[in-house]
Amino acid sequence: MNDRENQRIKAVLFDMDDTLIDWSGLQGDMTAVETEHMQNVYRYLAAAEYTLPPFDEFWNLFRSTLIQAWTEAKKEWAMISFAQVMQDFLLACGLDEPQLDIDAVLRAYNWHTVPGVAPFADTLPVLEQLKNSGYKIGLITNAIQPMWMRDVELRAYGILDYLDVRLTSGDVGFMKPHPFIYWHALELLDVQPEEAIFVGDRPANDIAGANDAGITSVLMSPPHLERQLDGVRPNFTISKLEELLPILAQLEGEL
Repeated sequence: MNDRENQRIKAVLFDMDDTLIDWSGLQGDMTAVETEHMQNVYRYLAAAEYTLPPFDEFWNLFRSTLIQAWTEAKKEWAMISFAQVMQDFLLACGLDEPQLDIDAVLRAYNWHTVPGVAPFADTLPVLEQLKNSGYKIGLITNAIQPMWMRDVELRAYGILDYLDVRLTSGDVGFMKPHPFIYWHALELLDVQPEEAIFVGDRPANDIAGANDAGITSVLMSPPHLERQLDGVRPNFTISKLEELLPILAQLEGEL
C-alpha cells in the first residue's frame, strides 16, 4: 500500500446509490419492495399478538408517516432515523410504546438486496485500486436506515471491506447537503476538507454539500440519469467511476 502522507488527496468519499450501486436495472418498483418489507413487519407484530388494523390501512399509515418525516427533515436538512419513523408509525397504530422492541421490528423488516440492482461494473476495480494506492475510503448516504441495514447490501456486493468509514444520515442526524455529515466523515478519517474528494450523483445534495464543506466535488453522471445542475457547479464530472482515477492523478500533479 502506498503512503499518502505527503499527497494532496488522502481520502475519497462516495455516495452510495447510483454512485457505487447501479439502480438502472431495478426490477419492478420500490413501492412493491417496500410493501414486501412492511408485510414482514406486519406478520412479526401479528405473531406477537398485537392488535393491528388491516394491512392496507397499516401500509398507508406507514407511507404517510414516512412522507411527513421526509418533509419535515428537508426543511433544515436534519434527518430523523428510520427507527424513529417506525416507532412513531406504530404508536399511531395504537401499539403500546413500552412493549415495542424497535430493533426487533427493524430486523423483521428484513432489508436485503433489491432485484436488478448491482454495483457498477467498475465499482470494485476502482475501489481496489484506491485502496491499493493508500487512499482512505468513505461512504455517506442520505438513507434514513441505520448503517447496519444498508451494510446488508454492501456486504453482498463485496463493497463493505473497502470502506474505512460509512455513514447514513439516519444515524448522523443530518442529511446532505448539510456540511456536518461531510465534516463528521472527515473527522473519523482524520483528514481535512482540502485533502478529500466527494463523488455523488445528485447536484443539489451531493455536490452542493461537498462544495459547501470545502471538499473537491465530482458529479457521477451515468447515462441512465438526467440530473439538472440548477446552478450547482461540480469541480469535475464523470460518467464512469474509472474516470475518477485520472482526476486523482491530475490533482496529485501526476498528469
